[in-house]
Amino acid sequence: LALPALVYALIFLITTATSVVPATSFWGSYQRLQGTYTNLSYILLFVLMIVTLRTRAQVERIITITIISGVTAAGYGVLQHFTIDPLPWQGDVIARVASTLGNSIFVAAFLIMVTPLAIYRLVAGLGDLRAAPPSASPGTDWLWALARALLLLCGVLLLLAVIKFGAAVRTVDFRYWWVFPGAVISATGIWWVLTTDFDRAGGRVPLWPGLLMLGFLLLFGAQFALTAAAGIQAAALPKDAPNAVDWWIWLFVSIGCGVAGYGMALFVPARSAQPSRLSVGIGAAVSAAAALLMVVATVFTQSRGPFMGLGAGMFAFFTLLLWVALRRARAGGAARLVGRLRALLIGWVSVTVLAAIFLAAFNFSDAPIFVRLREVPYLGRMGQLTQADSGTGLVRRLIWAGDAHGGGAIGLITSNPLRALIGWGPESMFVAFNPFFPPSLSDVEARGASPDRSHQAILDELVTKGVVGLASYLFLVISFLVLAARLMLRSQDWRWQVLYIATFSLVVCHVVEGATGIPIVATLMLLWVAMAMTVVGGALDGQYRLSLRPAPTAAPEAEPEAPAAERRRQG
Repeated sequence: LALPALVYALIFLITTATSVVPATSFWGSYQRLQGTYTNLSYILLFVLMIVTLRTRAQVERIITITIISGVTAAGYGVLQHFTIDPLPWQGDVIARVASTLGNSIFVAAFLIMVTPLAIYRLVAGLGDLRAAPPSASPGTDWLWALARALLLLCGVLLLLAVIKFGAAVRTVDFRYWWVFPGAVISATGIWWVLTTDFDRAGGRVPLWPGLLMLGFLLLFGAQFALTAAAGIQAAALPKDAPNAVDWWIWLFVSIGCGVAGYGMALFVPARSAQPSRLSVGIGAAVSAAAALLMVVATVFTQSRGPFMGLGAGMFAFFTLLLWVALRRARAGGAARLVGRLRALLIGWVSVTVLAAIFLAAFNFSDAPIFVRLREVPYLGRMGQLTQADSGTGLVRRLIWAGDAHGGGAIGLITSNPLRALIGWGPESMFVAFNPFFPPSLSDVEARGASPDRSHQAILDELVTKGVVGLASYLFLVISFLVLAARLMLRSQDWRWQVLYIATFSLVVCHVVEGATGIPIVATLMLLWVAMAMTVVGGALDGQYRLSLRPAPTAAPEAEPEAPAAERRRQG
């Protein structure tokens, strides 16, 4: 992916130089901060990962942390849905949860990209079950699973306690600005422990994450005591923050989980280096629970674009998974397994086709049954995909095509042949769109608002970087999909094949969701991380080398030395 990434970066630089607002295009707009500087940072992260990742364990660590971040965001969304969110949001975050990203579409767009990685862990774990030996000590395996669960909860509950604290404790200044970032760093350190083999023979639990969290808690406690003594802060009443005044309880529960988890890590006997069948099964079950939680939170967002992205990604994942499994079974001569997998593949594709037909009828038919189904919570949203006369569908239609007085994004793109080629510049739509603003949009949006995104990735590329920008974007995405497919077909390692399928599906989720959404930091960063993991995976899988140095040449074999008798004869 070196050439596609390089072209993508160069187009960003060129279109920034020709932008109508060059400084904003480089540094990013006030609304998004997604300028050239930020996008080059994603590419730099991609390069750094390719340069530094050298083992499968490192790749798995990244996947573990990514899944934990998805579980944390999904868990907070579930809290919102059940009306126990401590924060006083202005908008409705119950019918459509917004979680830690503040927007239902954004959190769903992120979660659908993490879900394939959780399913990868599930499928890989199920594949390892057959070869894993029976557990020599089931009690020890369960204790280590409990220790890991406690460390996970330690970080999650620390973040929840700090969020509650921010809603319950008021000050006259910003003296507590550092508390939430500090909690994020401390929780991430605790979660990093989960990416290591501290529970295996020869491993040991790293102490620095616990010491880091201890230091954070000491600083937090000292400042809280000093500020309370000075009378600078005031605690909210239970009626004003009903879900936040118990913040200190959750903080102590988090500390208790951390102490218990670390204590078990220090004193529970180590497990064997090779995972047992029980420990592999527990890991697979946890991955399944993580995937289910993220899917549930995605449903609670009621975001139609991410629904479509998740559906497309899951179709790609399980279709490719069954196809690759079928190819492996044929190569291994397992006739009975071939028949079962073929039936599963045909059944899966058939069910998907029937679902697509139902979805089309659900959106285009006015039969009484479909009219009633559109009123069913959550399911009804999928019957409003073509709705363009009200709500967010109308907003998108007006932004895309405009009305009789303003041409919208399409009018902006076609108004100037040069700008159609090179665009108006990254992050420039907020400025360039004004002459093409459809007056009808002010009836459904704020009158002083001007769109800074099209809510459509292809149109956004054309507006900001023109035809050359869209070509570079498609070049990058298609190159990656081709690479992932080639690696999947050429690999002989089942686990690597499933990872290639997962990253392929992750990008499919992102691209399909982008048809009606807005790429954000979380999704764009994860896009480049997934591409880097795939590139590194191909090298670790032995399919190519990642080095600027030439491959070492094998030394010519020395001729075998003649026996002593023959040497004397020759002499």
